[in-house]
Formats: sequence, C-alpha cells, structure tokens
Amino acid sequence: MDVLGIDVGASAVKFAVFPGSGQPLLEAEEKTARSYPELKTQLLGIISRLKRTHDIRAVGIGVPGFISLKERVIECSPNMHFLDGQRLEEDLAAGSALPMTVENDANAAALGEYLALAEPRPAHFVHLTLGSGIGSGIVLNGSLLRGACGFAAELGHLLVNGQGRPCGCGNAGCAETESSAAGITASYLEYSGSTAAPSSRDVFARLQDGDEAARQAFRRAGIFLGVLLAQIVYSLNPERISIGGGVAAAGEALLGPAREELARRVVAKAFACTGIEAARLGNAAGMAGAAALARGLLS
Repeated sequence: MDVLGIDVGASAVKFAVFPGSGQPLLEAEEKTARSYPELKTQLLGIISRLKRTHDIRAVGIGVPGFISLKERVIECSPNMHFLDGQRLEEDLAAGSALPMTVENDANAAALGEYLALAEPRPAHFVHLTLGSGIGSGIVLNGSLLRGACGFAAELGHLLVNGQGRPCGCGNAGCAETESSAAGITASYLEYSGSTAAPSSRDVFARLQDGDEAARQAFRRAGIFLGVLLAQIVYSLNPERISIGGGVAAAGEALLGPAREELARRVVAKAFACTGIEAARLGNAAGMAGAAALARGLLS
C-alpha cells in the first residue's frame, strides 16, 4: 500500500509517493497556485493522477499556517493568506475519497527529520526550517507536540526584537522577520542603501564576494537566530535542534553568529547538552513527514 506525501510551499508544491518501506517511488514538484480554488484544484489533480498509477491509500499534506486541532481549519497562514479560514482537509477528503490529513508544514518537516535519525532517537527534538518564514516543529518521545488547540511549536513567531519589523502574523519583532529569507533581504536593504530587493541567495552570493552589507545582514540574522535558540533551550532543553531550509544553506555565515549568541545567553551546561546540527533531508523532509502522518491513518 502506497501513501502520498505533499508539501505545499509559497513557491512550490512538492510531492512523493512512498511505499510501505524504503525510498519514494516518485518525486516531483509544481509551481504553487495563487488562490484557494486554484490550489484545491491543483492538489486534487495531483492526487487523481497518482491514484491512477500507484496504489495510493492515504494522503498527508503539509501547509504553512496555524491549523486548529479540533475544527481542522487553517486559521491563519502568514505567508499564504488565501488559506486563511479554509477547511482544506475537509475539501480535499471530499474531492478525493481518500483518508486525508492536513498538518502544519513545519510539523510535518520536523517529523520527517526525526524519523530520519538513527536510533535511539532523541526524546526531545526541535526542528527549524528557515525559508520564506521560519517554520518549526517539536517531537517529544516520538510524537508531535501540537498543544491544546493545535498551535504549539510556532517558534518562528516568538519575539526576538522588541523594536522589530512587522510580521505577517500581525505582531512585530518575530524571529522570522529577522532570520528568514525575507528578513535577510530586508537587512541587506537597510545596510546597503539599495532600493532593488535581491533574493537571500543573491545576498549570500554577494557575501561570498566580500560585500560588507551582506556580511552584516547574515550576522544580524544569525544573532537573532541565537536569541530564538536561547528561548528554545531554556523553555524545552531539547537534546537536539535540527536546522534546515534554504537559508540554512548559508552555513557558518549564519550558524556561527547564532551559536555565539546562544552561548552568551544560556548557562554553559545548557549550551553543552543541546546538539545543534544541519537538517538531513533538506527539501524532502516535509513530504516524508506528511507521508508518515498519512501512513498513521491506515493503522
């Protein structure tokens, strides 16, 4: 029996068919639709096509946003507002006639990364995805931490800068306004005085060419990431924090300042007992986690 794992991002919908064990049978991606009706049609189209070629028995989908645990409503999607208030799980289940689960995309990625670890896996695990925003998930003793209403682990919306930038969630100074791709671009514009907004990849390329504004932008992002990590360490004391996403590809330009800031802010023993490492699955984590959640529907 196969399951389908789908990861809906702001720019791309990635999907893979997973058998009972082993590597995916198929992986692909498409550009993300730009409205709710179009996205629903897109996802139902993907499911329908793959049902014809594989033994799909259940579907798991990761989407960016706050998903209420009982009502199964996407209450708010800060970077994809056309999802606000939508019942995507209900709509897709009705249109596909398959068992369906829709999960916060970062929760799905955290589960995927957790399951990719060698056993014995850590009892307390946190995963951060640094992309257009900052997604996060917490796995405790093998299970996702969702909280009373489904809104736990939104660590990218913890406050790191009291005089910070406005965030898509409605607050200001959230971690994702500083250490995401958008945050790095905003910082570069401030430091360079440029009016043409580059991508975070462009800023990294300029960093490698010795651009001082780019260095400052990544250092600022790293410092505020360290502020976020300190809050995670003191609130959860996890054994391991995994950091992935496109922004994390900058490596030590970002993680070096983050570790320095974390070490400065927490007691030495807390810093020493928390392993911080690069994610293992990269862009495949969300699909793998969504597929694992789909598999759980069949048990």
